[in-house]
Amino acid sequence: MSKNYLSIILSVFSICVAILSCEIILRVKHSIIPNYDIEMWKYAKQLKIQVKDNNIGHVHVPNEQGIFQKTNISTNSFGQRDIDYDNNYLEKFEKRFLVIGSSIPLGWGVDKEKTFSNQLNYKSIKNGKNWIFINGGIGNYNSTRYVNNYLKNWKDLKFNNIIITYFVNDTEVLKNRKVNFFIEHTHIGVVLWKLLKSFDSTLKKENLYDYYKRIYDEDYEGLKVAKTELLKLKKHCDINKIRCILINMPDIHQLNPYRLKFINEKIQNFAEQNDIEYLDLLPIFENVDENKIWNKYQDPHPNEYAHKIISKKIFEYLN
Repeated sequence: MSKNYLSIILSVFSICVAILSCEIILRVKHSIIPNYDIEMWKYAKQLKIQVKDNNIGHVHVPNEQGIFQKTNISTNSFGQRDIDYDNNYLEKFEKRFLVIGSSIPLGWGVDKEKTFSNQLNYKSIKNGKNWIFINGGIGNYNSTRYVNNYLKNWKDLKFNNIIITYFVNDTEVLKNRKVNFFIEHTHIGVVLWKLLKSFDSTLKKENLYDYYKRIYDEDYEGLKVAKTELLKLKKHCDINKIRCILINMPDIHQLNPYRLKFINEKIQNFAEQNDIEYLDLLPIFENVDENKIWNKYQDPHPNEYAHKIISKKIFEYLN
């Protein structure tokens, strides 16, 4: 009997040592080459705070900072990745642009100075424009979240231009993040979680194209809600004489050939039918090698070069 107990204890001990060893190896590896999913979990833990309003889900912690993918992200008193300011400061500028959206305008993996909103500030100064662009991007947002966050928390700021950075996954139905101790505190937990998600996708046999076909079906609830929320923001802008520009950012996973043009057509038709100013960024990326515009560590967020291309196109459009 004692031998059986000893065998069980040794087995449990061996499993614990193996798990601990894996955790140490993963932490060392990820300190050298950051893991996208782990960095996103760190971002959620350090810079996000959940709110009761399900239409917003979370906001940035004000006046906080963290290092993610070896890049500093710091927030101002409004929870924006930008300078501190007030309405008196804003009103010094003729045109005052607030850029809203998710992790793309936020500049995930890109230094603050290299984000397209900040590059637009540099271009404005260089070209003698009395303009200012403020970065209001927040990661893991969809149309519902960035519209309602603006209307609840930022609508009293004296912006006279709103730039909506629309992305292909803005019609996704998002749920509030559930706290999971194992995932939030261990690297092995995140890796296993990612493997399970990949396995689930494989079982469903749904590739990226099929997924987007599904969430852009006219009967899909997320698409209906996204349209409703964008129209709500358009109405607010019309009433308050704010220029509202819908900018459509393509998915840069695979650009050549780009199989998601049906989304661009859908969003352009929606914008035209509802008199929403519209700029499609797909043409500036169509002849670009996606490997040159991907972020670090095989993360398909736009890198510094992509942000430079985006800022150039937007500035040309605004002029």
